[in-house]
Amino acid sequence: MSQRSSIRDNVERGVPYVMPAIGGALGVIWVNLNEMQFLNPMIWIPLGVFLGWVAGRGIVMLMNWWS
Repeated sequence: MSQRSSIRDNVERGVPYVMPAIGGALGVIWVNLNEMQFLNPMIWIPLGVFLGWVAGRGIVMLMNWWS
C-alpha cells in the first residue's frame, strides 16, 4: 500500500512540471504546422505553457479531491 502512495506522490509532484512543458511543446508544434503570416510564436508558445500549467493544477486538484 505504501508503494502505491509513493507512486501517486511522485506523479503528483511531477505533473506541475510536465504539463507546462507539454503545453509549450504543443505551442511549438502549432506554430510550426500553421504557417500563417501573423502567427506570432511569442504568443502561442507561452499560451501553451499557461494552458499546460492550468491543466496541471487541475489534475493535482482532482488527485487531491479523489483521495
